[in-house]
Amino acid sequence: MRRIVLASTSPRRLRIMRMILDEFEIIAPDIEESKFSTPQETAEKLALMKAIKVFEQNKDAIVIAADTVVDLDGEILAKPSNEIEAREQLLKLMKRWHLVHTAVAIASESEVWLKLKTAKVKFREVPIDFVSMYASKHSLDKAGSYGLQDIGAVFVESVIGDPYVVVGLPVYEVWSYLRSREVLAC
Repeated sequence: MRRIVLASTSPRRLRIMRMILDEFEIIAPDIEESKFSTPQETAEKLALMKAIKVFEQNKDAIVIAADTVVDLDGEILAKPSNEIEAREQLLKLMKRWHLVHTAVAIASESEVWLKLKTAKVKFREVPIDFVSMYASKHSLDKAGSYGLQDIGAVFVESVIGDPYVVVGLPVYEVWSYLRSREVLAC
């Protein structure tokens, strides 16, 4: 079997990859995260940068990378740098729809493949003490300051589209790619 590398240290992406594959390696991509002209372009370019950076050191592998961007009316809500910023982001999202873009980039010796998926998420109103608790304990490693896969699901009233886009790695796209390249038997 070909060597598969997940270019991510995200525990969420690791859990999702384990749903698809039993054996793969994890290598942290060391890139400078920047914002580009649109939220979609930001997700795509960062995913590509991660995949290519790790592939350059692992040319015998298929390298899978992803980037997730929370988009509130064109404003990128990145991973917060502190609890105050997390709380502000969560309050901005309250009772509003926003978009979550996740780009998956896969680099191998034969190609570089890129797919962008978008989901639409609506937040409900929750008590301010919950917002403060969540911001202090759960937000700092998450785009937009929340996670659908943890108690942050309390914020989410509705998701239109693939929930794994919101979590950070679209299962079907990765599975389909690996299956079409005969990396997976079924």
